[in-house]
Amino acid sequence: MIGGFSVIYHGHIRATKDSNLLVPDGPEADAAVMRFLQRVEAVRLSDGKRLAAEDVAGVDHLRVDTSHGIVDIMRGGLPPLDYETVAASAETVEWESQTLRFASLASLVAFKRLANRPHPDRSDLRHLEAIHGPLPIDPIPGLDT
Repeated sequence: MIGGFSVIYHGHIRATKDSNLLVPDGPEADAAVMRFLQRVEAVRLSDGKRLAAEDVAGVDHLRVDTSHGIVDIMRGGLPPLDYETVAASAETVEWESQTLRFASLASLVAFKRLANRPHPDRSDLRHLEAIHGPLPIDPIPGLDT
């Protein structure tokens, strides 16, 4: 998980309107995303369409409405925001016999810095810095280089 639920995991309790999931590239991930979308009765938020495999394969971003709320499904970009880097440093929690993976503080800070919206991103960064002290900053291509 990235986004609001990762912010909450890292100590800043706030409301969030959706869940943000980062998924890897490839046909296995596409199949897993399709299984997930079917289980949660997902439809594309923009037009209410039930998604088929061709709507999911290789798509960088999907925003769906599900039986559990809105979910943003994203694929990583360049390091340090690619799936492999984020997954390698993710923190794992067991909850109700499920394994949940949250972006590390460094990954979360990188996502928030890249999005850079006044609210919630910059606000989240200020709150996280008040909790954790100086935040870890990983250079982001195009932003810092």
